[in-house]
Amino acid sequence: MDGSGEREQVDGACVTVHRVEFSIEWPPWTVAAYLIPGDEPILVDAGVPGETGEAELVDGLADHGYAPDDLAHLLLTHPHSDHLGQVPALREAGVTVYAARQTLDRLRRDEAALETGVRETARAVGLDEDTAEAQVDRALDSLRRNRRLLPPDEVDIGFAFGESVDVGSRSVTPLHTPGHQADHAAFALTLGDERVLFSGDVLVEPFRSAALNVGLDRGADDAVREYYRAYDALDGRPFDRVYPGHGPVFDTFDEVLDASRERLDEMVADVFEAVPENEAASAVAVTEARGKRLDPPAALLDTIGALGYLATSGRIVVDVTDGVRRYRRSGRD
Repeated sequence: MDGSGEREQVDGACVTVHRVEFSIEWPPWTVAAYLIPGDEPILVDAGVPGETGEAELVDGLADHGYAPDDLAHLLLTHPHSDHLGQVPALREAGVTVYAARQTLDRLRRDEAALETGVRETARAVGLDEDTAEAQVDRALDSLRRNRRLLPPDEVDIGFAFGESVDVGSRSVTPLHTPGHQADHAAFALTLGDERVLFSGDVLVEPFRSAALNVGLDRGADDAVREYYRAYDALDGRPFDRVYPGHGPVFDTFDEVLDASRERLDEMVADVFEAVPENEAASAVAVTEARGKRLDPPAALLDTIGALGYLATSGRIVVDVTDGVRRYRRSGRD
């Protein structure tokens, strides 16, 4: 299902939620934005940066009879570059930009504090000095890039989680759904007689996005616990249709939520199995024992988050020596 035929009935008029796809260089190879037509058209997310992304935005909108300056509002799920990429072009076109207040605060982060946090965490998880410095550079580059794409002091409306916000004539409720990203928002609203969710990367079929959360910063070991928090925030909500940032549109909200939680459970179990029984191992060593690559760091961040979750539940024990956290099983299954 590509989203091109999702229809809303309003006073007898038929409105279509359009999907605009952008190319990315990693599986699943595309990222989606969504256009909600109306008197004040809304775009959810903004695709990838650069000239190719701008061309895909223009062409994707044109496929449905729109141009960037026809749009009135832009809702952003989270500050990753494949969802922020065309914010500058849309701001230039006069679109009103909405982002979470917590996202804006994070974008104002002091670079020296970020550098210290990443260097400290990199050491704690067992990365060597050269790799740690590369991760510091990666984090700083990411912060600077995201600030260029989404200057926090130039965002029109910073919304609070859980409080409805009027976006033109529509009432939208941003739900705090962390784990993949610490300030991730999923947008709940009613279109016609359907209760819909624009889920960004928190709920995708047929896979689970990595528990990146804060990246390799202080608090990296909270990522999996935060992901479970996101699933709990969604649980029991009656959505008829979900528009994700990747993968197909789906109308099986409960089934996909259950499957996503199971995938997270399976990853946590995999990490537990990789923790030694009689000796302690760093997060890097546990990631390698899982047969995962350290770069890109998605699998390492999953591992760090799972270890934090397992330690909180008492299933593993943490020993700290010379600033390095090492993990061993506690004897509790």
